[in-house]
Amino acid sequence: MPGATTTVVYPKGCSFNMDYYLSTHMPLVADTWGSYGLKSWKVIKMGEDSPYSVQATLEWGSMEDFQKAASSETAAKVMGDVPNFTDGSPTLMSGDVVGTS
Repeated sequence: MPGATTTVVYPKGCSFNMDYYLSTHMPLVADTWGSYGLKSWKVIKMGEDSPYSVQATLEWGSMEDFQKAASSETAAKVMGDVPNFTDGSPTLMSGDVVGTS
């Protein structure tokens, strides 16, 4: 089974503390959701021509794993940390991986 991916994007123009995001928020995400099937994450600083400033990609064992994590009590802990690094609202997009190399 190829798994599932969640992409989180943050809009350009909002404040964003990348140091906090990498050193505190993403480890919180990994520690909190690892037991739900989160396999890995990566953070991309988007180019000047993008409408987004930052993208995070979360790799899951399955879409069901993501759905369990997102609907768990731990989701409030993860999402509650967002104001600590940005004044923007993240957009989340998730789906099943249907091909990879």
